[in-house]
Amino acid sequence: MPTFDMDPYDGDENDYMPQEDDWDRDMLLDPAWEKQQRKTFTAWCNSHLRKAGTQIENIEEDFRDGLKLMLLLEVISGERLAKPERGKMRVHKISNVNKALHYITSKGVKLVSIGAEEIVDGNAKMTLGMIWTIILRFAIQDISVEETSAKEGLLLWCQRKTAPYKNVNIQNFHISWKDGLGFCALIHRHRPELIDYGKLRKDDPMTNLNTAFDVAEKYLDIPKMLDAEDIVGTARPDEKAIMTYVSSFYHAFSGAQKAETAANRICKVLAVNQENEQLMEDYEKLASDLLEWIRRTIPWLENRAPENTMQAMQQKLEDFRDYRRQHKPPKVQEKCQLEINFNTLQTKLRLSNRPAFMPSEGKMVSDVSNAWGGLEAEKGYEEWLLNEIRRLERLDHLAEKFRQKAAIHEAWTEGKEEMLQARDFETASLSEIKALLKKHEAFESDLAAHQDRVEQIAAIAQELNELDYYDSLSVNSRCQRTCDRWDALGALTQKRSEALQRTEKLLETIDQLYLEFAKRAAPFNNWMEGAMEDLQDTFIVHTIEEIQVSTVEEIQVSTVEEIQVSTVEEIQVSTVEEIQVSTVEEIQVSTVEEIQVSTVEEIQVSTVEEIQVSTIEEIQVSTIEEIQVSTIEEIQVSTIEEIQVSTIEEIQVSTIEEIQVSTVEEIQVSTVEEIQVSTVEEIQVSTVEEIQVSTVEEIQVSTVEEIQVSTIEEIQVSTIEEIQVSTIEEIQGLSTAHEQFKATLPDADKERGAILGIHSEIAKIVATYHVNMAGTNPYTTINPQDINAKWDKVRQLVPQRDQALIEEHARQQNNERLRRQFANQANVIGPWIQTKMEEIGRISIEMHGTLEDQLTHLRQYEKNIVNYKPKIDQLEGDHQLIQEALIFDNKHTNYTMEHIRVGWEQLLTTIARTINEIENQILTRDAKGISQDQMNEFRASFNHFDRDHSGTLGAEEFKACLISLGFDIANDAQGEAEFSRIMSIVDPNRVGVVTFQAFIDFMSRETADTDTADQVMASFKVLAGDKNFIMADELRRELPPDQAEYCIARMAPYSGTDAVPGALDYMSFSTALYGESDL
Repeated sequence: MPTFDMDPYDGDENDYMPQEDDWDRDMLLDPAWEKQQRKTFTAWCNSHLRKAGTQIENIEEDFRDGLKLMLLLEVISGERLAKPERGKMRVHKISNVNKALHYITSKGVKLVSIGAEEIVDGNAKMTLGMIWTIILRFAIQDISVEETSAKEGLLLWCQRKTAPYKNVNIQNFHISWKDGLGFCALIHRHRPELIDYGKLRKDDPMTNLNTAFDVAEKYLDIPKMLDAEDIVGTARPDEKAIMTYVSSFYHAFSGAQKAETAANRICKVLAVNQENEQLMEDYEKLASDLLEWIRRTIPWLENRAPENTMQAMQQKLEDFRDYRRQHKPPKVQEKCQLEINFNTLQTKLRLSNRPAFMPSEGKMVSDVSNAWGGLEAEKGYEEWLLNEIRRLERLDHLAEKFRQKAAIHEAWTEGKEEMLQARDFETASLSEIKALLKKHEAFESDLAAHQDRVEQIAAIAQELNELDYYDSLSVNSRCQRTCDRWDALGALTQKRSEALQRTEKLLETIDQLYLEFAKRAAPFNNWMEGAMEDLQDTFIVHTIEEIQVSTVEEIQVSTVEEIQVSTVEEIQVSTVEEIQVSTVEEIQVSTVEEIQVSTVEEIQVSTVEEIQVSTIEEIQVSTIEEIQVSTIEEIQVSTIEEIQVSTIEEIQVSTIEEIQVSTVEEIQVSTVEEIQVSTVEEIQVSTVEEIQVSTVEEIQVSTVEEIQVSTIEEIQVSTIEEIQVSTIEEIQGLSTAHEQFKATLPDADKERGAILGIHSEIAKIVATYHVNMAGTNPYTTINPQDINAKWDKVRQLVPQRDQALIEEHARQQNNERLRRQFANQANVIGPWIQTKMEEIGRISIEMHGTLEDQLTHLRQYEKNIVNYKPKIDQLEGDHQLIQEALIFDNKHTNYTMEHIRVGWEQLLTTIARTINEIENQILTRDAKGISQDQMNEFRASFNHFDRDHSGTLGAEEFKACLISLGFDIANDAQGEAEFSRIMSIVDPNRVGVVTFQAFIDFMSRETADTDTADQVMASFKVLAGDKNFIMADELRRELPPDQAEYCIARMAPYSGTDAVPGALDYMSFSTALYGESDL
């Protein structure tokens, strides 16, 4: 006869049925367990046999013939067994028992060491073991909560049902039930009206147990399988007896359990739907917020309205810096999160068999990306800001230069109009007129020298207009006033020149007439005096002939020879030709004291008055052109313009230092021979101050002859002018030029001394010879006081310039330090970002370990990347210092802050997207039951055809990949139609590429084990008690409050023929959850 191993069934239930040795050992260790099992198993069998109208009294005796055993199996299974033997013989009994055992084994139960003979012979232990196996298979095995094993499922069910009750802690099927509260809690949870749980006490287990047993037997039709005394009196109640009794509670509440299972399914579906709806709402809100922020930001970035001041533009640059560092980075993260949420949502919808999410119009990911593209205006905006700052910096420099030059010119023109409009020539003598003419000529030279400054003022004003200077109206007005005044001065100068020349001609005419008068009047007057003398002379005559002879002799003086003179002073001339004079150039002297005159012919003068000289003081010369000197100190003149020379020897200078300039480039000569001049016109200067210059612009020469110098004021302008440089090399060049300029100061001081010496010599002559000076130098308005004052000003400005150059040098050194500091970091961060991007790309393509391993690796990578953020912030700080220092170039690096920012944002976005892709792959794998080996196979196939490592497959690449995996896609119309259908699934937006996530979804979509609308409908029908509608109260009773209200708010009223007031249509609601209709 066969012997069966008593193993309940394959699987985890091994723990429930110990081997026979264990069974015997248990019986030996605790005989009380056998007693508990006898009673429990007997009661359990009777609870089913009652349905067939029979029962057993003694478990080991009543199953010996096999008849009731076969009947028990038929009752609990609902199936018909083989026809039993009705004979009374042992063989008939063994046959019946074998039929029962064969049926049990047909249900997947492995019976260990149980044979029909032991049952027929009444072996109690074997009989109990067989009944326990039957209980396990038919009463416990089907109990499963959340895919747990039977025992664990029953235990989990008990724990969940009793969780809300105090003093109940179900951890096992023995001592956790000794106080009876667990049984009472199970009853109260399903039928609260049967037990007043609040009155039960943990310290009264007998009352609790008996209450539970009695109520269960009376109201739940659960036979009393245990005795309270046995449980309380045993240290560790029998686990099998407790499990058998508890399973009766589970099956008694099976209807409620079905409702709970249905409710759980509905809750799970609703939870997924609510989560998806929340993700949709979050997406819509995030997309709306992002689009609104972009809408507000783009006009700000496109605004190119310039500001009028550097301060305002610097504030704009600061605002832009805040935008790049504080406002935009969170939005970059939000945009990345938006894409991640969208991809995750679509994956979850696919996995839960829901239709794809379609955002509101204008809020697709592509719409947000397109709108985001408008932010590219920030690149042009920053460039515009920097250009505007450069422009304003240039404008400020030009405006200050304009004001300085205009102020100097206006100061020079002060009083000039009054001077030119003076009518002093109307009462002047000829000599005074000639002095006024000389003075006017000197002013005309000064006026011509100022022409350049006026032109510079106009040129600066024009440049300010071209650069859109905000105060152009004021500049133009001042420039116009300057030009108008300049034109007026020119007109007045011409008018005065004409008046002086006209007056000079008139006075010269008068003087000629005076001379003619003198020439004619003197002889005539002498004749008249002789005549008068003769007429008055006393005479004696005797006859008329004597009178006639004496008269004729006295009158006859017919020639000039009869006029006799005894001294030079008595020279009398009768004709104008005898007085031939040109200028006083012919007076040749070696010093002022050495006036040598040998004959009267050597003094040729233009008027009679100039002939009479008795002392050195009476020699008045208007020019000293032919004074020959050996050193520059011997030139004592009133103005430089009056030096007229005919040969190079007449200007004897020893070194170039006597012409004082600030740079070698301005006049490069080493000896006097290098200055070749033939006439005084070749050195044109307006005043003594104009010899001293500081920049090459102030000496404009086209030939050696044209050395034009302005005034000492130009030194002051260039010395106080703002230093505008951008590199340390430029400031070094300025410093070198300034040092060269300072080297010329000693010679300039000598020249100043020489000029002042001329004035001192004049004063000495005046004092020595007691000359009566009518006034100041008629040929210039410059006096020694002006020269000394301006020299002192130059001396004050030189150290200021020194300090400015020192400060600028220090600033440029600091700028260079900032450049190197930024470059050193940028040259490290830039390649680091690129390396990380490449590494992330490799991680996402290569297959190292499980998806969880890859996810862990990527998250560690993300953490390392985020930890690198302080270095980016530090670089941003250095960049801010560079911008504040107005540094616009950096030769030490090819990376700009914009490059770093864009790379950093792309790095963060890439790592976040890659992590999201792995998370979605895990979701897909878990939801669709894809093994790691399958996932690796899919990844290997995908990577093989992703030859450009872009992470996507083109249409042809995807087609080749599918064929390699066994898809039959023929090169015919049908094959193309099939492939088009597949492409519409994996590429619904018709982008033309297939991502790995879409590829995985497609490969696994047919294997999905997901909820369907029909399953949800069936679950609602259970809750509704098989009605075609459900009431709000039923939903609130069976579902958690939030999900119940969710359903009530969205379910349409039921309109069937069997409708009642308040009925809700759960069918249309179920189809709407899966996109088969609208909610």
